[in-house]
Amino acid sequence: MSPPGRPKGEYRSAQREGTPVSATQPMLRAYPRNSAEAAARIVALALIANGRIKAVETAALEARQAHERLGLTRPQWHGVIHDLCADLLGPARCGDEGCIPSELLDCMLDEVDDENLRRLVLRLSSAVVHADRQIDDGESFVLLAAIERWGLHPDDQALLEPLLYGRDFQVRPRGAVGDAPHKLRLR
Repeated sequence: MSPPGRPKGEYRSAQREGTPVSATQPMLRAYPRNSAEAAARIVALALIANGRIKAVETAALEARQAHERLGLTRPQWHGVIHDLCADLLGPARCGDEGCIPSELLDCMLDEVDDENLRRLVLRLSSAVVHADRQIDDGESFVLLAAIERWGLHPDDQALLEPLLYGRDFQVRPRGAVGDAPHKLRLR
């Protein structure tokens, strides 16, 4: 049975199997594994993770043809965003803010296990985070959870290092000839 106020369809609790489901535990609509909607939902979560959708973030996704690359039409992409917001309203609220338990995020991430699709999701999510040149805690939470859950592909390391270590981070081999001492800059 669908939760009250939600369209009929299949919903899954963010709780682990075998644990009781409380009335306040958010429910997610289920998407097929590795579907365009499952992948798009993670990108959409990165988009709303700071509590608002900024024009510069949507422009970054448009420039990268995100919905097409995910295999969605524009109305389908907007539908995924709408459905995610609807799923997170109500029981996922903590005062004036929305709360996304790590179990809920794990459920979303587990729906994508195709390596190429994961890399696309990471790239598009990273584009959202980079768009406004500031990394909010919610955005960082989504990306770091994906990296931890999925592991970091070596090709994506350079893409995500600025998010993890700061924009001035550079990898340099230790003991390389001609290396001058480096200073750590704290901001």
